[in-house]
Amino acid sequence: MVMDRNLYNVEIGKEYIVTETPDIKLLNSIGIFEGARIKKENMYRFGGPVSVSISTRKIAIGKNIAERIHVKEAL
Repeated sequence: MVMDRNLYNVEIGKEYIVTETPDIKLLNSIGIFEGARIKKENMYRFGGPVSVSISTRKIAIGKNIAERIHVKEAL
């Protein structure tokens, strides 16, 4: 069984498939949409942002948004 979890709480260094995103237009324009493949690169301490790579880009996503992006582990 593949669990659906939020981006903030998943393991660093693994690739994930986005299953749900909040209704924020900017996410879609940077490549974070349902079905997109992303890799969680790092997570900064004390409620800091999550660093992810999408294709050839690396971006940081704030905790409050990362907790609303649901993912499942890519097989």
